[in-house]
Amino acid sequence: MSFFEDDEERIEEIEEVTETGRRPGRRKPKARKPKERKPKERKPRGGGPPLGQSPLARVLIILAAVVILVLITSLGIQSCLNKKKVGEYRDYFNSVEAVVKESDEIGKQLSDMLMNPDEAVRQSLEAKLAEFLAAQEQLLEKAKQIKPPDQFKQENEWFVATMQIRVRGLKGLQPAMLNALEARDNQAGAAQVSHELLILLAGDVAYDEFYYQPCQLDLKEENITDIKVPQAKFLKDPALASPQTAVTVLDRLKGGTAQVSGLHGVSLVGVKAKPSGMVLVSDSENSLKASESLTFEVEVENQGEATESEVPISLNLSAPGRPSPQKVDGTIPTIAPGERRTIELTGLAAEAGSQAALLRAEVGPVAGEANTQNNVGEFSIVFS
Repeated sequence: MSFFEDDEERIEEIEEVTETGRRPGRRKPKARKPKERKPKERKPRGGGPPLGQSPLARVLIILAAVVILVLITSLGIQSCLNKKKVGEYRDYFNSVEAVVKESDEIGKQLSDMLMNPDEAVRQSLEAKLAEFLAAQEQLLEKAKQIKPPDQFKQENEWFVATMQIRVRGLKGLQPAMLNALEARDNQAGAAQVSHELLILLAGDVAYDEFYYQPCQLDLKEENITDIKVPQAKFLKDPALASPQTAVTVLDRLKGGTAQVSGLHGVSLVGVKAKPSGMVLVSDSENSLKASESLTFEVEVENQGEATESEVPISLNLSAPGRPSPQKVDGTIPTIAPGERRTIELTGLAAEAGSQAALLRAEVGPVAGEANTQNNVGEFSIVFS
């Protein structure tokens, strides 16, 4: 209530006393209508937050923006680090592969020389073995210079060790071969040659067990699928390291006639379908599942008295509805007397049908083989 409103009230009381002739006392308050007041409009202060947005909301928005920025930056940094790591891995395994390929080539040349020696090989055997050794020693030095990523430091030691084992095997093979060629008894010389070749074979086992497989596992755990660990194989055929094969090798290197004299012959032991594992029989129909790429295992036995090399294997499938037979070929590098070897052949195709197809398996013949009746097997197959 204002000051003027109080004066007006007093004047009214005096007038009332005058009219009634009595003193003013307590009187009943006069009811008045409340005075309507209009709400004051507040103008936003200069520089303040816009209407409807509190300081807390602004803080939350700023925090959210900071978090998003940090996440984006973190992801970008992580992506760059991953790319750098993968690049280091790829460079490392490319370096390892280059050394392994050159070393494997030495082993392939050595295997070919031992399995199929000719007059030129006999005359230059010592020089060739020295050449192989010198080349492998250079590769060992290259292997030592390769710097592995921290993740593969332990495995890399086995890679270097594999190259060292190959140097050791070749270093021992040279005198073993020369001494065996001078000895009359091939059996005694073959034992030492076989020992040195087994050392070379052990290098392949060590590489696979302690380098190849652990590296593959490390890459898988890091979810890296586009980098492959190089595989290694020095001896073309592990059977070269057997004493029986070494005897035949020495005889050939001496210019003997073991490969064309005496009893020679291979036989077909059996044929197994994969992946079912069913052994095919020749005296009744066989039921197999049709496929665009059939796989068969062919087992062969050397029934002769000498190690045979490059034994040919073939499968022919005459299927209903196909104008000509399908054929796939393979080769067993070496097989010692009395030994059985298995080779896997794939690539034949067959469709389901009610009519039987004919699968013909053939092994050999080898040089000097007189009896070839047990070299062939024929199997009737109904594909479903």
